[in-house]
Amino acid sequence: MNLRNFEIIPEKLSKESFSNYGDVLEPSGDSINNKDFLKLGYANMSDNVPSERVEKFDVLDYWGQIANISQEPMRFGFLRPRKRAFEVSWLERHVKGTQTFIPLGGEKSIITVGKANENDNPEALPDLSTVKAFLLDGDKGINLHPGTWHWTPFPINSKCDFIILVRTNVKDDDLNFVDLESRLKTFIKININ
Repeated sequence: MNLRNFEIIPEKLSKESFSNYGDVLEPSGDSINNKDFLKLGYANMSDNVPSERVEKFDVLDYWGQIANISQEPMRFGFLRPRKRAFEVSWLERHVKGTQTFIPLGGEKSIITVGKANENDNPEALPDLSTVKAFLLDGDKGINLHPGTWHWTPFPINSKCDFIILVRTNVKDDDLNFVDLESRLKTFIKININ
């Protein structure tokens, strides 16, 4: 079987470049702090506290709404991708919910993604013209939109670890793998040089 070699070069991850595939988990817009929570009525102080103590209460900046996740029961998992050749022969998708990757340890990796398409068709194939690779620096997470085609991240060095967040039932009713070699006579090579 002659396979077509489809080559892609990893891109730098940004909100704009990744917007067709999901969300980049990083601060966005204006932050609020503990005093803002009180002023805006999002929180209540259990006791009357003098204003000079409230100043010491202000210990954080918070950015909300950096991504929306599925509204069904979700579960955390720990993912350690294996070191391997930078080649993709498979893509997968989850059309019923989001999937979130939160890196641990600051290790760099590369993730391959393709735009969601035909989410209502279980026999749909990825559109290879939309497939991209993104360099994950290890300091930002990503949240994939429902139906985004993707493959397990590739460690740049010896390993990279992630906390992932997926629908609790993803393995039972929403795990769609496509063998690119048999279905599209193609494999994807990620050129990291």
